[in-house]
Amino acid sequence: MRLLSLRIGVFRTAMLTAVGLFLVVSCRESIQSSSVEKPVVESVKRATGSLLGATARSVSKNQSGESGFLLLDRGDQALAWRTRLADAAESTIDAQYFLWKNDDAGKIMMQRLIAAADRGVRVRVLVDDSMTESNPRYLADFGAHPNVAVRLYKPFGPKGKSLVMRWLDYASDLRILNRRMHNKVFVVDGSYSIVGGRNIGNEYFEYIGPFCFRCRDLMAVGPVVESTSLGFDQYWNSDWTVPIEDVIASVPNSAKSRKAWDELAAFATEQDHYPSGFFELPADFQAAWDSVKNQLYWGKARLLIDAVPPVKGQPESRLGFDQTGKTLLKIMNESEREVYIQSAYLILLEGGFEALQAAKQRDVSVVLSTNSMASDNHLSAFVGYRKQRKEMIETGAKLFEMRPDERSEEALFSPALLKKYDTKFGLHAKTMVFDGRYTFVGSFNVDPRSVNLNTEMGLLVDSQELAIAVASSIKNDVAPGNSWQVELTAKGEVRWVTRRNGKIAEDLKVEPMTTAAERAAADLLMVVPDKSQL
Repeated sequence: MRLLSLRIGVFRTAMLTAVGLFLVVSCRESIQSSSVEKPVVESVKRATGSLLGATARSVSKNQSGESGFLLLDRGDQALAWRTRLADAAESTIDAQYFLWKNDDAGKIMMQRLIAAADRGVRVRVLVDDSMTESNPRYLADFGAHPNVAVRLYKPFGPKGKSLVMRWLDYASDLRILNRRMHNKVFVVDGSYSIVGGRNIGNEYFEYIGPFCFRCRDLMAVGPVVESTSLGFDQYWNSDWTVPIEDVIASVPNSAKSRKAWDELAAFATEQDHYPSGFFELPADFQAAWDSVKNQLYWGKARLLIDAVPPVKGQPESRLGFDQTGKTLLKIMNESEREVYIQSAYLILLEGGFEALQAAKQRDVSVVLSTNSMASDNHLSAFVGYRKQRKEMIETGAKLFEMRPDERSEEALFSPALLKKYDTKFGLHAKTMVFDGRYTFVGSFNVDPRSVNLNTEMGLLVDSQELAIAVASSIKNDVAPGNSWQVELTAKGEVRWVTRRNGKIAEDLKVEPMTTAAERAAADLLMVVPDKSQL
């Protein structure tokens, strides 16, 4: 009887969902992005008279057209440099992110940008709408500042709806809305930019909590910064963006917004609202810059960025779109010695397997680093990878999966904090190193969604010194205690191995640190029909 009741309940839910979807498809109040009138605004050239412009010009003057890079390998560094740049801004701040959460990190960044706007700095913030709240008042209060403009990329529909109706809006226009903006860039005074894998949210900056991400950014100075500004402009002025005031339920008045800004200012004074280690770093931009400017990695660089999709749901132009993935695949196929690929989600299309097989024939060493089932935050994406895992190993690539109790991450926190939050660590970096020369750091995951659906971006740098540093960082991520190496037994079965001093210290035959229920859920998801959605 319980089983029959369950089936009836599932059927009823499915029918109600279908009816709701029909109604939404028939009469939904859609936001037609391309029909919204908005001013075209462009980036400014490097503000040479500003502090940031002067320091950028000074450090770049003898570099023969090369750009300089600072590797932001830890969360406290990544947040600190964003706040320092915002505090030093005199002209413009442009920020483009897939996700901007209303948590500690999100509020800290919002407060810094509002403080800059109070000084007269022009601030533009572009956020993809897919992960925003149903009525994101925090973004509306942010955008209410006269010097701040906030736009959403491909809004599902007017804000203020229930979560169910919001997702029905999404499903009713899936052909268009499924294609998201995954780009991540922060540009200040046209002089410094930060590009990488971090969204604006606690877990991306290694705040202690239930979940914490291992991620990576590059801070750039020099000629490539202009490219990041131009890339931002392409999206900001595209037909897919809508000003926040055109989609929210009600525009906040100045008095209420000022109250919200004052609350953010008070919030930002509390040290508990920052990640561990943040206040051990210099707060002042000039002091921090003086300590690292002679340690920059210099090299020729280019911004890889996908073209903005055309309007009205037309398929993306394959000539411009997917430049990021195509360029990286081309470099992979030209590699001669070694390749490191670190991707939070690792699901290969046909060309990816061909590239691995061709690398084996050329005697190219390939290291793949991704999430384990225990560390992955998207089970459906993990299952797509799980289906291919044996085939990846059979190409000769060395495959590593991150542990949720990653030793290097746990070392950042006290045992008491780890116990309090029962913290699980996961991989969110999207990084590649080719032949100890070319380094890619950006938003591009090696999966069908990044290749076919999302727009992506990243920095490709020709620098032996940077390549060595990033490869060393990845090697640490795959070291024993941080990752398991995934191998095949003589019978072709998957096993997870930890080696120390050349000897096997751990040899597991089932997905490590997972429950039977979690593995059963993954087994059910093995029937996912369309891996292009992963």
